[in-house]
Amino acid sequence: MPSFVSDGHTLNYEIHGTGHPVVLLHGICVSFAGNYAAWGWIEQLSAKGFQVIGLDFRGHGGSAKIHDVAAYGTENLAGDVLALLDHLAIDRACLVGYSLGSMIALHLLHTEPQRFGPSVLIATGDGLIGVRPYTTTEVCTKLQGALARPDFPADLPSHVAAYWTFATKVGGDREAALAAASASYPSCSSEAAARIGASVMVVSGEVDPVLGRGPQLARAIPRGRYVEIAGADHFMLARDATVQATVAGFLADSL
Repeated sequence: MPSFVSDGHTLNYEIHGTGHPVVLLHGICVSFAGNYAAWGWIEQLSAKGFQVIGLDFRGHGGSAKIHDVAAYGTENLAGDVLALLDHLAIDRACLVGYSLGSMIALHLLHTEPQRFGPSVLIATGDGLIGVRPYTTTEVCTKLQGALARPDFPADLPSHVAAYWTFATKVGGDREAALAAASASYPSCSSEAAARIGASVMVVSGEVDPVLGRGPQLARAIPRGRYVEIAGADHFMLARDATVQATVAGFLADSL
């Protein structure tokens, strides 16, 4: 797997196919492989003419495992995405962000509008613009409680305890995941969301206990579109072929 250096840290990435680039940003405690590649996303997007670029965030997958909280947070992870585009000499790309990846994608869409076109935020919700009870601070606090345990936290709700398993089995390093969950991911203001010029689709599960639902988030973005998947929770969206096809179709139609 190829790698590059961002802010002194070696990060892994993958490139599949040719065409208009789309960067896939995974959720916390997992990896590009565990969130996307294993479930058919590469094939769905490639079929629509996209070049698929998958990044393992710092602390995740094959990238450097850092245990310093200060190394994480929105600004640092967003900086890694920009560094990857510069490394690959890509001027403009689409984004697909899942859960934590949706937080980073939303930040990039309003801070670096010249670098990003049509994009999709998946397994996400109104907490990204500060609507309780699923704000980024509230969600991360719950994850910290699970990831700080040396053993599986069987007493916690299953959707929270699942992150302990993801961190130890998929993400590769529980302490690095804990550091990532302990960092700062400020909510995006409604004013900042209103400055996003790209077309953005927000995809939420109807029964997501992690980040909730995102209709207000979609409405805050001028060219936002909301899609809710009936009966789906936070984790099901990654492996849903219909969601993949909907995302690929939206991106292709929006270019």
